[in-house]
Amino acid sequence: MSILRTFSLRAILATAVLATAGIAGHAEAAAPTEAVLRDKAIVSGDAVTLGDLFINAGNQASALVSRAPAPGERAAINAAHVTNAARAAGMLWPNNERYTHIIVNRDGTPVPADMVLDALANTIATAQAANTPFDVSYTVTLDADPRSLFVAKGNAPEVIVKDMSFDARSGLFSARITTPTRGASIQRIAGRAKQTREIPVAATGIARGEVLREDMLTLVDMEVSRIAPGTALSMEELVGMTPRTALRVGQPVRAKDMRLPIAVNKDARVTITYEMPGMVLTATGRALEDAPMGGIVRVINTRSHRTVHARVTGPGRVVIESGQPMQVAGRPIN
Repeated sequence: MSILRTFSLRAILATAVLATAGIAGHAEAAAPTEAVLRDKAIVSGDAVTLGDLFINAGNQASALVSRAPAPGERAAINAAHVTNAARAAGMLWPNNERYTHIIVNRDGTPVPADMVLDALANTIATAQAANTPFDVSYTVTLDADPRSLFVAKGNAPEVIVKDMSFDARSGLFSARITTPTRGASIQRIAGRAKQTREIPVAATGIARGEVLREDMLTLVDMEVSRIAPGTALSMEELVGMTPRTALRVGQPVRAKDMRLPIAVNKDARVTITYEMPGMVLTATGRALEDAPMGGIVRVINTRSHRTVHARVTGPGRVVIESGQPMQVAGRPIN
């Protein structure tokens, strides 16, 4: 009987020891993981998770902490809120540094500055379309550089212009700009818009009398108010023409300073043809001035020494048209 009691007591003690060890083991297994904070928190999506904040979030990396700031922006998350979010996921963040807030930056795709200017110019042009020639556009300058705009990572840059106010007389405007991204910041900006249009200018130095080709010209935007009356407005007006004077690089071209290429040069020998029904007469003459193809030129008949007016039909060739006899010094040409 004594042996049985001893065995039973020993069994009870052993069971108690094993139970205590089991409880300790379970407590040790359930101990929360101590979270290690990242040096810098950068997110690319709409939410901030434990994995964005802690290096060793493991299976809890996707656990939600808070909403992310707008692309390109940053936000300060209360440190106590982070502690509670970590504890709820079975993690321990002791915050030994005693941070009050955790700074989170949202990555994003920047909107090019030129896209902002183009969006503003297009908005003004659309509003003024009824009062603006079709070949005139607007160029915008801002009073101050705006903060950079961002869209969500992976999205194409886009600008939204709101509440545009434009004074056509002064060119002054104000508006608000933002992007389609949820929560994106809205900025108020102001500036001036000027009417511009493309005009051809010399792309290289061009000598007097040189026949213009398209590759010798280039199109540039010029403020409409600075374009002199009579300035050529298209390539078609200039290609194949020759300047009366040399042109500098970047120089706009006035139509009156251009002429058709010279087909007959002053003092050049020419063949004069006089045509009439059933008869063609020819003579030799000398041009008294330069003249283009199809132009009227004064020539002197080297035999009779009479001056006549004739139309240039080709290099070194002129014709007196019988249907319109011309006179010199009051006498008919014969």
